[in-house]
Amino acid sequence: MTDLNLLDNLPIEKLTPETDYLGLIEKGDLIKTFLKGNKDQFNRIKMLSLYGEWGSGKSTLMKYLEKELKAGFNTYFFEAWQYEKDDNLAISLRDVIVSKSKNKGELNCDAFLKVSGKVLKGFGKATSLGSKLIGEFEKEEESTFYEDLEQFKFEFKTLEDEIKASTQKEYNIVFIDDLDRCEPEQVLNLLSAIKLFFTYGQKTIFFCGIDKKAAEEAVKTKYGEVVKSNEYLEKIFDISFTMPVHDSLQKMINHYFLRTEYFNVNGSRHINFIVQGFFQKIGFTNPRRVKKVLNKYQILRNIKERKLLKNEVLPNIDVRKREPNSLFETILVLYLIILHEFYPLFFKDFLNFEKKALNLNRISYEKRTGEISLRDIVTIGGIELSECPFNELKHYGTTMKDNRLSITICPTNFESLMISREGMEASSLLSDKRFLSKEKSIELDFYEFIMNNSNIIYDDHELSSATFASVKKLIAKAL
Repeated sequence: MTDLNLLDNLPIEKLTPETDYLGLIEKGDLIKTFLKGNKDQFNRIKMLSLYGEWGSGKSTLMKYLEKELKAGFNTYFFEAWQYEKDDNLAISLRDVIVSKSKNKGELNCDAFLKVSGKVLKGFGKATSLGSKLIGEFEKEEESTFYEDLEQFKFEFKTLEDEIKASTQKEYNIVFIDDLDRCEPEQVLNLLSAIKLFFTYGQKTIFFCGIDKKAAEEAVKTKYGEVVKSNEYLEKIFDISFTMPVHDSLQKMINHYFLRTEYFNVNGSRHINFIVQGFFQKIGFTNPRRVKKVLNKYQILRNIKERKLLKNEVLPNIDVRKREPNSLFETILVLYLIILHEFYPLFFKDFLNFEKKALNLNRISYEKRTGEISLRDIVTIGGIELSECPFNELKHYGTTMKDNRLSITICPTNFESLMISREGMEASSLLSDKRFLSKEKSIELDFYEFIMNNSNIIYDDHELSSATFASVKKLIAKAL
């Protein structure tokens, strides 16, 4: 029985060279060196950001930094998303800092809790960074907001001194994660509160993982054109880092695919490199999404190995064993999993030839080349395309120079996939890529990948009797 050997989507708590699929250690060590070498500037540098899109590995990198810096810093980790239901994330952050500080020693935090509660309580009502907040806060007793703010500064510095005395570590680093999973209003309020209040300390810095595009959209939503998003972020953060660019996910892919060789007229190629090139070509390189697709693929691989669906014809996907492994069917299954998980409308319209015919005839009309027969589009040698076994496709190739089947995968107007024989009118119409899509799309990228790697089909001697329709049904049923 085969172990699924899946990778989870949780941050890697103990990042090692073996588990560093995204090249994060090198980046983390650079940031670590910077932080250790600039402690004397923490009285001025208070806010740092780590920019990276959702799923790029920010949490894993920050977890690595927290572990690596524990010896010389008091570290705190605030996962904002866990506290989003709280009305005021700034108060939740304060509570986490106080609670974890108490665990480090006997601290008297009552005064800080009281004054910070007064200062932060109404902060969410503020309308802009740097606005006058006095009228926005609820007043208690006879103290003014100015007096409360001065008391906040004093008590926060006092708290820092007490933490230092109890831990023998002078500086504190607060890592703030999962901001891109919070509501935009909550994100902006928390960042502004930290900038306006918590940076009064002399020994505490805040290191925030941020999806820059999400933050910019939040600024636009809240402030419109009044505040420019890039200027807002520049005011918030003193120094910014960016996640490594994930052009290559080879190490992660190697976890799932061994160096299985596929032979063609030009020699052999290893499937792990082919799969990496496939993801790169279609622009599908977000690590979390790729991991999810590969985990789903692993489930199908397990179903095939253990013969869990005995009454169905399964595609010859790569299963890392000495049995028929079809390179084309492996790539096709990966592509359909991507559509199923992240492009459901495209998946639904896969093999929707009626819609395809309408689009092709519209193009045909515009180019004045005559109407295209739906039968020509959906059949190969009299067999309906969606039901044509993969191992029968080559039998219907046209007799051209090399007697090979010409594959044309046509995502016209972001629609479904089709295969046609060379010489069909549709092929000439679709040779002009302007008619495939006016914008970049994953379907157009897939079309280009197949066309640029046509030997994936030409030289595939392990095509099964599965069909496009059966593979689509399998993915919808099993995943």
